[in-house]
Amino acid sequence: MQSFIRDRGGTSTVEFALVALLFFGIVFGVIDAARMMWQWNRADKATHWGVRFAATNDPPASGLASIDCLLAAGGNGVPCPLTTLNPNPVVCTSSGCSGNYGAFDSAAFNAIVNQMRAIDGDITPANVRIEYRHIGLGFAGNPYGSDITPLITVKLTGMSFRFLTPILSSLTTIAMPDFRATMTAEDMSTN
Repeated sequence: MQSFIRDRGGTSTVEFALVALLFFGIVFGVIDAARMMWQWNRADKATHWGVRFAATNDPPASGLASIDCLLAAGGNGVPCPLTTLNPNPVVCTSSGCSGNYGAFDSAAFNAIVNQMRAIDGDITPANVRIEYRHIGLGFAGNPYGSDITPLITVKLTGMSFRFLTPILSSLTTIAMPDFRATMTAEDMSTN
């Protein structure tokens, strides 16, 4: 029994097992952290692509593409007053748009979501919110479309990240922040 106690032949194996567990935990933790940053960036880029697509295509609130402010402005070429669009933005989600700006065009909304999904496949229509706000851009009497040029904001909400590393996956999922991108709708479609 004494020779068994004094035998140091297996200490290397035990030390390796302890160090390897720590080493692989750190390696996989770094991989998961890199995956999280990649997914974060992917969601951010999808939001930017969504607002670019929304600015150059049909709006989900079909009436936004043909707003006429000629009477409110008082003549052709005069800037549209801010009251042309109510002070609250027109908000479009998967269930419809706020305000009375035409029928909800679900195909236009889904086209924006599908463009975003091409970058981040985890996005669902429920995650996307599109806002159109009149900020004073545009002139009365535009013969090619809407008299106003709204500011479009695409917001991506409710996204989360789940770790793959066994030790870290037991933690709760991490809720990602809301992502938003904004640009003017200078080339908004009038179809």
